[in-house]
Amino acid sequence: MKLARGLERRLETFVDSASAVVFRGKMHPVDIASKVLRQLDFLATDTVAGPQIPNQLDVAVNPSDVEPETVDDDLLTELQRAVTETAFETGWRIIGPVTITLRADRSLPKGVLSCHGEAVRGELPVWGHLIADDGSAVLNFSVNRSLIGRDLDCDVRLGNAEISRHHAVVYHEGGHPRVFDLGSSNGTFVNRKRVTKSPSTLTPGDSVVLGDLPFTYRSVD
Repeated sequence: MKLARGLERRLETFVDSASAVVFRGKMHPVDIASKVLRQLDFLATDTVAGPQIPNQLDVAVNPSDVEPETVDDDLLTELQRAVTETAFETGWRIIGPVTITLRADRSLPKGVLSCHGEAVRGELPVWGHLIADDGSAVLNFSVNRSLIGRDLDCDVRLGNAEISRHHAVVYHEGGHPRVFDLGSSNGTFVNRKRVTKSPSTLTPGDSVVLGDLPFTYRSVD
């Protein structure tokens, strides 16, 4: 998976005179991020809401490639940001903040990176809202691929008989918020047009009706 150019530039800034000794002739931060993202593509698991990636990651490298004890927190923060931004660009479901632990593993061949992890719920920033037209409720979206419905496993729960157990999914992909219906009994509508399992793009101010509950979509800048 190719990193966006903006992410590449930011990661490259860490290879300066202060950190050159860590990466001279070794694995570059861009290479680390690219290898992690490629492995996450394989680690993604299917859920009702769509493909979900682990957000707590254990990354191992051969010590001849990178000396983990010399990698500073700023680089790890940037790698974590790269994973988060890629999840929202790719449309992966992510349920908590990304954390990366980088460690040495002499059993790995040089140039090989190993990554595994688990999906752990945690607080994420809100990126969008559905605001009830009558002012009675505000649905906040922080999980990418937020599952809306009546069931306990839903990220956004609506205890209304018009809402199906698993009703719809709202998520970010390719720079745009989107919504699709999960075959709900009473439907999902955007600007009066029924949404199917094919996603519909959302823009601020759009009317979104879940069953018979009318909302307006608002983004968070």
